[in-house]
Amino acid sequence: MVSPSPKGALVGLTLGYNFQYNSWLFGVEGDWDLSTMKGSIACGGGTCETKNTWLGTARGRIGYAFDNFLPYFTAGLGMGDIKGTNSNLATTGSKTKAGLAIGAGLEYAFMGNWSAKIEYLYVDLGKFDCGIACGATVDNISFNANIIRAGLNYRF
Repeated sequence: MVSPSPKGALVGLTLGYNFQYNSWLFGVEGDWDLSTMKGSIACGGGTCETKNTWLGTARGRIGYAFDNFLPYFTAGLGMGDIKGTNSNLATTGSKTKAGLAIGAGLEYAFMGNWSAKIEYLYVDLGKFDCGIACGATVDNISFNANIIRAGLNYRF
């Protein structure tokens, strides 16, 4: 199984809905990001690379607001495209996979309907059988990532 530690950047959009009851906040969010995350590892005298070109999540979140601060927890579904490449064979296998997205964040309301947030997400999209495209020695490609991201929100 190939399991490199991917590194890279994400850029995208988030949409959501929040409901506040007293100081408790309950919400749902969905996001979609273009991704440059990739990682490589030595395999069979060459290099095996795992790459993610897009990543999306659909998550619930719960938080407790005080003053202008909102710490929260979030969990739900993560989805993304995983590509595995074997440099020895110059071949690629790819698959869209779904898995877990879980994390926490802190949001700060700073001006009217505007807020900024910083968030940590752990995303695990599992593994897939790359088959003959990745060679006889490597069959399974896995993808999981620790993501730290910042965002700017506008509430309608």
